[in-house]
Amino acid sequence: GPTLMGILPYAGLKFYIYEGLKAHVPEDYKNSVTLKLSCGAAAGLFGQTLTYPLDVVRRQMQVQSHLQHDQSGGPRITGTFQGLKIIKQTQGWRQLFAGLSLNYIKVVPSVAIGFTAYDTMKHLLKIPPRESIKPEQGSA
Repeated sequence: GPTLMGILPYAGLKFYIYEGLKAHVPEDYKNSVTLKLSCGAAAGLFGQTLTYPLDVVRRQMQVQSHLQHDQSGGPRITGTFQGLKIIKQTQGWRQLFAGLSLNYIKVVPSVAIGFTAYDTMKHLLKIPPRESIKPEQGSA
């Protein structure tokens, strides 16, 4: 549950932010690799930051499933939203972001390179951008 609750918004936010940033770029710079890397890095940074608490809940549920009882003496986490609430109440809201800065070292370059490769391959394969694809008129 927490894995799906985290990956769906993360992937959605990542693509939304990347495409949104690219839409504001002047036409002269649309094919710049540096710009694609920058937009991808920003998308990874924001997507990861906004969904990281869900990853913390998932990890804590995995750890507690291997223990016979919760060693902190607190209630067991059984769901995503309940986990967010319990962690905030028992460990503080900062715990929901513990380890985020180290995660940036892995995620930000990975997303930047991934989006740059994605756009470069679309360009090489001559796949038109979504904005330029027009729906067919009156097809029956």
